[in-house]
Amino acid sequence: MSIGLIYNQISWEEKSIVEEAKKQGLKIKPFDIRKMYLKIQDGREFSDVDLFLERSLSYTKGLFSTMVLESQGFRVINSTECQEICGNKLKTSVSLNGFGIQQPKTYVAFSCESALEALEKLGYPAILKPLIGSWGRLVAILKDEQSAKAILESREVLGSVFHKVYYLQEFIDSGRDIRVFVIGESVVAAMYRYLIPGDWRSNATIGGKAEACEVTPEIEDLALKAAAATKGEIVGVDLFERNNQLLVNEVNHAPGFRHIVSATGVNIAEKILEYLQTLE
Repeated sequence: MSIGLIYNQISWEEKSIVEEAKKQGLKIKPFDIRKMYLKIQDGREFSDVDLFLERSLSYTKGLFSTMVLESQGFRVINSTECQEICGNKLKTSVSLNGFGIQQPKTYVAFSCESALEALEKLGYPAILKPLIGSWGRLVAILKDEQSAKAILESREVLGSVFHKVYYLQEFIDSGRDIRVFVIGESVVAAMYRYLIPGDWRSNATIGGKAEACEVTPEIEDLALKAAAATKGEIVGVDLFERNNQLLVNEVNHAPGFRHIVSATGVNIAEKILEYLQTLE
């Protein structure tokens, strides 16, 4: 089996996948998406690749390259449909809601004025998130009406049309969240991510402490439902805890796994490649 690995930055995860492929005797062909060009017509371009694993950190480059590769008849993990849903927080929320999956209370507004009205119903503090983005970039906590006005007005002049669509979510003050790693129809590992000292975010990639989390039947069931709702095959599902209830926060279609490997000892790269081999 020959696997095409699409990336735009060689991170620890991509290195571990390549090294694990060598151990398993699998052919893996890395593709730097920054150097790729794809022909729209006349069928397949890569006769030496059976399927592609999309690991690009660029949402747009990953999405559009997957779209073209799928049009050529290739299987790409994760699919265009999954990337379109997971890469857009509003699409994620709508998809999860369609499956009856519990989430933090969320509003979307289309002007500063309507956003402030929504915040009156949502209550403070609240979270403002960009529709597209990861690693906590441009995520802001709105502590009161005054801070909300200042931050919303700044987004009005940022330039991107996406910054002017206001995705507002209730603030869950639990001190930690749970990252669950799903491969196929299995939950392979989970970890707690604790708040960063002096911050209100818990992303392990920006310094949040991580430790192993027991995969309970409730965690497993909810994570698998969230993966199904977002059409994900290899995804990271982020959960909040509130009053003994689990809520789905986000689903990541190109999840990092260095920290979950360190916290749990689970060889994620091995499990990814084992899953890909079942797709032959």
